[in-house]
Amino acid sequence: MAKSIVLYGGQFNPIHIAHMVVASEVNAFIKPDVFYFIPSFISPLKEHTDYLEGRYRVDMIQSVIDDLGFGRICLNEIERRGQSYTYDTVMYILDKHPDAKLYLVIGTDQYNQLHKWFKINELKSYITFVIVNRDKTTQEVESEMLSITIPRIDISSTLIRKRVKNKENIQALVSPSVEQYIREEGLYES
Repeated sequence: MAKSIVLYGGQFNPIHIAHMVVASEVNAFIKPDVFYFIPSFISPLKEHTDYLEGRYRVDMIQSVIDDLGFGRICLNEIERRGQSYTYDTVMYILDKHPDAKLYLVIGTDQYNQLHKWFKINELKSYITFVIVNRDKTTQEVESEMLSITIPRIDISSTLIRKRVKNKENIQALVSPSVEQYIREEGLYES
């Protein structure tokens, strides 16, 4: 039987409670054999301010994996460097797991930009998109895609970086292990 693999990519700069909720909800919904967190090197459709080295983001993701009790980190995008195109990552995963059923987690913001994605039509033939919706009761998606609704949690990595810089509390925004790591490493302070 083919493995089912969830791919959950992002900058994770830093990984926070909303990311954890998405991962938990998708993991419970899909029940995959493998759940990969994929930190990007450079996301093509995002602005890059306050860029943080991959090793710090990987350490924080690993602490969240330890807290959640599931997941693995795929370092392909970090190690490949340059633009992190999902198509390239999917080809890498399929090379390692040629018979796998792949699920790619994205938010409604990315769903609305799919027409801008690199090799999107080819990509659609290899994966099932899982659209995570935080805004509406039901997100209208293409028939071959899945849509799940999660509780709306208004947390962003930008907010966390700003609060750390301003020496404000982030306790309810990230896991205790991520908060401790940020403080110990002096991340986002300047």
